[in-house]
Amino acid sequence: QPLYIADGHHRYESALAYQREKRACSSLASEDEAFNFVMMTLVDFSDPGLIILPPHRLVRGISKSILNGLMAKLRVFFEIEELPLSVPSVWQQVDDLLMETNEIRLFLFGLAEHLLALRLRDFTTASQMMPYFHSELYKRLDVSIADHIILEKLLGLSSGREEARITYSYDRQDAVNRVLDQEYQLAFLLSPVKIEVVKAIADAGDRLPRKSTYFYPKLPAGLVFYRLV
Repeated sequence: QPLYIADGHHRYESALAYQREKRACSSLASEDEAFNFVMMTLVDFSDPGLIILPPHRLVRGISKSILNGLMAKLRVFFEIEELPLSVPSVWQQVDDLLMETNEIRLFLFGLAEHLLALRLRDFTTASQMMPYFHSELYKRLDVSIADHIILEKLLGLSSGREEARITYSYDRQDAVNRVLDQEYQLAFLLSPVKIEVVKAIADAGDRLPRKSTYFYPKLPAGLVFYRLV
């Protein structure tokens, strides 16, 4: 039965490299050597307690000129609908829009006093702006659209190399509040990646975008030692 690495693929790749290095040093090594094993926690994909939360993007450090021109650039790629935060049912509206699975949507707060619902106009155009080697499943994720189209192409940022300017929140109200408090300029609110999509992207030989899933609950904090030699 296959295992899917939700967190720690770099550590697993390092463990494989270490195993190859140790095996090359001794042809007499036993299969029971510690370097032939790795520690991991296994969770059933179908476990009813497993929850995937979306890491919403929070951005700051954007110049006034870029911020002022962002709305016009967004309209090239997205149809934009305003959702007033003062309306009590606004989050239900957000959930209802996200249920429209044939559409690619994300939400933006910070450009106006309203929450902005962004619906992608043309997937083909957006797809061609992403690295060619990624699968279509990857390219259809709202987090991929946010990272590659908006953050990289329109704002000139990289979600993997801008730790001082980009952070993540797993609660959409918290993300909005941090913009209202002027801690960040923009909040991009995303939908959770479905567990079957996680599996399908891995089965396609692809990887999920960086910081696209937050699996919950987490293991208790602690320290475990594993003797490698």
